[in-house]
This record gives sequence, C-alpha cells and structure tokens, in this order.
Amino acid sequence: MARKMCPVCKKVVEEKVVKDGDVISKVCPECGYVFISYQKGKGVLVLNNVKLSESRTV
Repeated sequence: MARKMCPVCKKVVEEKVVKDGDVISKVCPECGYVFISYQKGKGVLVLNNVKLSESRTV
C-alpha cells in the first residue's frame, strides 16, 4: 500500500482500500477523506465527488 499525506488531517497515513460492489475507493483511515474513487472496468475516475470527464474543459 502507498503512504500519502492527507490534506484534511495533515498526517502521513497508509491509504485504506474500500470496495463497494464495482466501485473502489482509496480513503484516509484517520478522517475518511477520499483520495480517489473509480469504477472497476469502466475507467471512470471520481475525484472529490466530481467525475474526471465532467471536470475537463475544452
């Protein structure tokens, strides 16, 4: 597993992988901040509750 600096609790933590059906999320075990969430097999990334395709501008 990877260690990351959580922007919310300001600690270096071992990210926790949570699987909910076909959605995989990597979260902070201390405060629950979602580093990244994605749907398995779809290639859809969700960063801070915004789909990557929705956040792009042309």
